[in-house]
Amino acid sequence: MDNYDVVIIGAGPAGLRCAEMLEKSDKTVLLLEKNKVVGPKVCGGGLPNKDLESFDIPDKLLEKKFNSMTIHSPLFQNEIKSVDEFLYTIDREKFGQWQLGKINQNKVQVRINTRVKEVQSDFVVLDTDEKIVFKYLIGADGANSIVRKYLGLKTEKFCVAIQYIIPSNQYKKLEFFFDSRLFNSWYAWIFPRQDFVSIGCGCNTNKLSAKKLRENFNLWLDKNKIDISKGEYQAYTINYDYQGHKFGNIFLAGESAGLTSGLTGEGIQAALVSGEEVAKSVLDENYKSEKIDKIVQVSNRHSKILNFLDRLGIFRNLALGLISIPLKSKKLQEIINKSLFH
Repeated sequence: MDNYDVVIIGAGPAGLRCAEMLEKSDKTVLLLEKNKVVGPKVCGGGLPNKDLESFDIPDKLLEKKFNSMTIHSPLFQNEIKSVDEFLYTIDREKFGQWQLGKINQNKVQVRINTRVKEVQSDFVVLDTDEKIVFKYLIGADGANSIVRKYLGLKTEKFCVAIQYIIPSNQYKKLEFFFDSRLFNSWYAWIFPRQDFVSIGCGCNTNKLSAKKLRENFNLWLDKNKIDISKGEYQAYTINYDYQGHKFGNIFLAGESAGLTSGLTGEGIQAALVSGEEVAKSVLDENYKSEKIDKIVQVSNRHSKILNFLDRLGIFRNLALGLISIPLKSKKLQEIINKSLFH
């Protein structure tokens, strides 16, 4: 039976950042990853251009850079532009491998292809029945976190996203398509990447079932004459139900804590920030994270936008059409960019 000061479950952006920070301390750290390779994950791969300097992300990892997005609805189309690039895309596998390479594995033990099947207050049990004792546990294991489940936290704010990954350089613009009849308060998207495009949609399944969402998505694809014959179908969940990140000697980071945006689906930056902040909390029990508080404020603002759209009901499309008129103001466009990505 092994003993560690800190056990981290999940080698995504949050878990890896947390391990990197703890490596500098005198703590013994074990990082567990259930997959055979660190990095790959089904997601859009979007990363806002905010505070990236603090993470030293090399430019070579950034695929596409966007300073504009086009918003569509049945009643209007409008392009929102920014002076600065507000969104990048990254390859999750390359990004994960880069993060892993920054960790001194002589100080942090990393075990891949290792699944945790049981969590208790001071130990975890692996799928090999091996028991590992800890002083601190950090759940960075995504939307379906086993640590979150152990804590008894229900997840009511979640979204199901579906997408096709299509090998194509045909699409150049970042585009969002609102249609209340198909996607409720959510939308479909066209998200150009390096050598492919992500075309998908999402919705809270409390508002629209996953089956109905896929049926509506297929209708939208047909209407827009989008060829998915060479595309890879993917589906994933997004947890945006934050209920805290510190629970005694157990912490949650990234999507495990519900720090993903329910409006944009972006969670990489929140994962990096929360992974770093949780590490600081482990090292100092009196540490209070203002950065996580700020992430929660932005997430709550996004939830309020969703709630507002939801209350509009059948008038959503009309309201979006009316909003398109002042959207021609560059000042308002900048405000929207900051609201969504900052």
